[in-house]
Amino acid sequence: MTNKIVQQGDYTIYGMFCSYFTKKLETYFRVKGIPYKFVELDAPGFAQYSQKVGVMQIPLVECPDGSWLCDTTPLIQEFEDDSRYLALRPKDPVAAFCSYFLEDCFDEWLWAPALYYRWAFQMDEIRRSEEFTYTIAANGFKFPRFLLRRILTFRQKAVHLKANGIVSPAHARHVEELYLDLLDLLQPILKKRPFLFGDRPCEADIGLHGPVFPHFANDPTSQEIMQVRAPHVFRWVARLWSTRPEELETTAEISSVPDDLKPLMQKFAGEYLPYLVANREAFRAGAERTQYTLGSLDWDVVTAPYRVYCLAQLQQRYQALNIEQQLRCSELVGEDANAILCGEIFCPPEMQNVTAAMPAKLAGDEVVSRHWQKKSWFERYLESSRMNNPSQRRPEIKEEGTDWLPIYFNHHRAK
Repeated sequence: MTNKIVQQGDYTIYGMFCSYFTKKLETYFRVKGIPYKFVELDAPGFAQYSQKVGVMQIPLVECPDGSWLCDTTPLIQEFEDDSRYLALRPKDPVAAFCSYFLEDCFDEWLWAPALYYRWAFQMDEIRRSEEFTYTIAANGFKFPRFLLRRILTFRQKAVHLKANGIVSPAHARHVEELYLDLLDLLQPILKKRPFLFGDRPCEADIGLHGPVFPHFANDPTSQEIMQVRAPHVFRWVARLWSTRPEELETTAEISSVPDDLKPLMQKFAGEYLPYLVANREAFRAGAERTQYTLGSLDWDVVTAPYRVYCLAQLQQRYQALNIEQQLRCSELVGEDANAILCGEIFCPPEMQNVTAAMPAKLAGDEVVSRHWQKKSWFERYLESSRMNNPSQRRPEIKEEGTDWLPIYFNHHRAK
């Protein structure tokens, strides 16, 4: 049966060109052949359109019938249920679980290094803070541009470095190494074949593209590291972005999990899953912060309700496999990870029946932040001060043969 959210006509993606999850969703729509237009959000648009779905995050998607969607993971899963588009989800149950598992790992566990490399180095922060003044912070903030850049940089470092537990040189070094380890694990895989699981991409590739394309492959410091240390990963970025469904029609479907993915899966299973358990227990105890130990370091991070949902989803999908399939997965993720995935599922009522059209309601009718937390002071200020300003951004088509140009390029021309 056709999923109700998949409709005929153009969808509209509201986001940022350099955004982690915006780029992930754009890549998915391009590979699937789903027609869409793009709106580069300014401050009023971000504040106002978030009201449509109840979560202050990007991307947001407006459907042809005027309804709204958010959260790339459930959105992708719902589109994968539609038979009119080329399927990226593997049919083999074990491969399907592993693809979903890696997509979730890439979404959540690479968040810290992706934001770290963007905001910890001066060359990177200058580039992005300048860009933000033309995009997500544009149209409404009356500060001089140089001051707005400083405010944005201070906010991003506070939220994405300190709040992610990066509070010492040792913590910074650990996050730096996570990116380097990722490159070392991916390079031999993508040297042998075009995509993670074989000749066609799956959800894992889409999830990986989120942090890798707009962050690691485009922010100056991480880009230079990638180009030298893992050139085949750099080539994979462009390959996936340029892939279209007609190119995949004759490729073999994914029928198994390649053995060389085992080190990658065990790396994430050994780090991400224990953190998810600690985050869940902190949430159950009503603690605003989560403490855990990793790499001989004590970490103290903000408790993320959304990641309680992530763990429950992984467990539900794993426990839906039969015994033989779970044994095959256990060989890939390891015994400790298997014990977590087979363990108790904790999913509060507000986190059940979540869809791309209906995120969890953890604060009544209040709009929440990306991790389903209450909004920060900055987000509250943005919401209250921009709600009545009209957005100046209109839909564009970003595709070969169009005359699309970046906002700051058009601004330069206008001057």
